[in-house]
Amino acid sequence: NVPFHEAIAQATKRGVVLPDVYYGQLQGLARPQAFSIAGITSLDTLQAVKDSLDKVIKEGGTFGAWKKQMLESGTLNLPKYRLDNIYRTNLQGSYMAARWDRILLTQETRPYIMYDAINDSRVRPSHLALDGMIRRIDDPFWKTHSPPNGYRCRCSIRSLSEHQAKARSGQGKGLNQQPVLDDGTPALPDKGWDYNPSDRLAGVNKALVDKRGKSSDVLFSALSEKLSQEMKIITVDGFDVVQKQFSILARNNPDLFNNEIPLIHAVSNEAFFAATDGKDIYISVSDIVEKKFSPAIELVSAFNKSLTGNRLTFNQEYSIEILQHEIWHLVTHKTNMPTKNKGIVGETLVQLLARFTYPKLLERLGTKAIHQNSIISGGYGYSYQVSNLLSLLKMTGIDKDKFVKFLETAMVKNKKGDDMITDVARFIMSEGDRLLSYDRTNDLLGLLKSKDGFDKKAANKLNY
Repeated sequence: NVPFHEAIAQATKRGVVLPDVYYGQLQGLARPQAFSIAGITSLDTLQAVKDSLDKVIKEGGTFGAWKKQMLESGTLNLPKYRLDNIYRTNLQGSYMAARWDRILLTQETRPYIMYDAINDSRVRPSHLALDGMIRRIDDPFWKTHSPPNGYRCRCSIRSLSEHQAKARSGQGKGLNQQPVLDDGTPALPDKGWDYNPSDRLAGVNKALVDKRGKSSDVLFSALSEKLSQEMKIITVDGFDVVQKQFSILARNNPDLFNNEIPLIHAVSNEAFFAATDGKDIYISVSDIVEKKFSPAIELVSAFNKSLTGNRLTFNQEYSIEILQHEIWHLVTHKTNMPTKNKGIVGETLVQLLARFTYPKLLERLGTKAIHQNSIISGGYGYSYQVSNLLSLLKMTGIDKDKFVKFLETAMVKNKKGDDMITDVARFIMSEGDRLLSYDRTNDLLGLLKSKDGFDKKAANKLNY
């Protein structure tokens, strides 16, 4: 009785949407995100069925028991074949989306995926033609052929190491197998099922925009809300320890959080290491931004090691620095981000401060920073911008420790990012080794975003 946490997360976060939308504009890629039953137009009924299936995934159960519950409660008075379709299609969809989340966590050591069909009398010819086919996890093939590939599809996928993939690949098999039927025509998913469960938002937003204004708000129900959220909270093994210890840390150390008590979540997002919505902190499990670095996974290891006092690796320590970065965001500009032209300056200042102050966070967790110098000079996020800022301080004759101390005060003082940047410009004007105007100082800060580096040649163009 071991729950499949990823499947539970996939099931419970799916919204409920009525058939007009589901079978109209929002097909294909909308299915992993929405729950719908053809012909059922009652939102209450849809929600009741979805809740019952979520319970089966979480607690276990059989189709027979679920069918009996639906019929006796009067929730769904449908023939057995339709109930079977609803039950198996939705459970399999949640399991396969969860399988993808789990496979992504081990893609460095198991970078290949094998299509696994059920070879019996009920398997569809196109699905059987794909059985045993192997492709790399990043192959475009999986964007359209990842199971489930139709209603009641029982196909699955298996991750393989490079050695296993080659061992299963003979003539016309495995890596050498082509997705074609016996007559040479392409083996395709059933109509409307050509999507990958991991691409949950691709293409759907446009459909929502096209549809909005033509239907009543209720037709979008929970789907619209779900798709509007960039933070997709997921379950990660061991992250509950991080959440518990983080809450204890926030309560016992209000000085570190400026009296804010945020929550922390693991999310599936390929656009960032971490983010905040002004209330909570979200740490990504993806290693797309920086290969071999999954912030959420490294944070779990970092918290576990800190509990035993063990030394952290560079990546584990950097995950703490990322956490500190978001804490500073909460403290500083939770309600007002810097204006567009100053956004990169604000991020660079927060990043620099996080790199100099995260050791204090580590000490409260019960361990010490041993990679700080390497993180200051070579942290993954905003690396050249931080380097540019340190070069600016050196060129203007400002002691970096004094600057960091000032910046920490400015962060707490200013709730608006623009005000904080203004204070930084004034500090450089007053503490630098030469007289600068406010506009000239802001021009120098603008050079932080230069990928060519911050040097005297660039500064001389501004007559520094």
